Amino acid sequence: MGEPAERLDEVQSALDQRVQSLLSAHNGDPLAVIETLLMAVDARAERVSFGFVRGRLPAVERQEA
Repeated sequence: MGEPAERLDEVQSALDQRVQSLLSAHNGDPLAVIETLLMAVDARAERVSFGFVRGRLPAVERQEA
């Protein structure tokens, strides 16, 4: 027999709390939450990317043999 539907593990509970916190911070506007999350992901990608993801690697010239 499976676990009851009401029982949440700690990870799911923590995630739910974070989502509720974001919604509260943005007065319940889910679009504002999504925009904030997208900006945070974009900023993170900017910091960790060396250009490959964003197509900003310097051009590599091939030398013909």
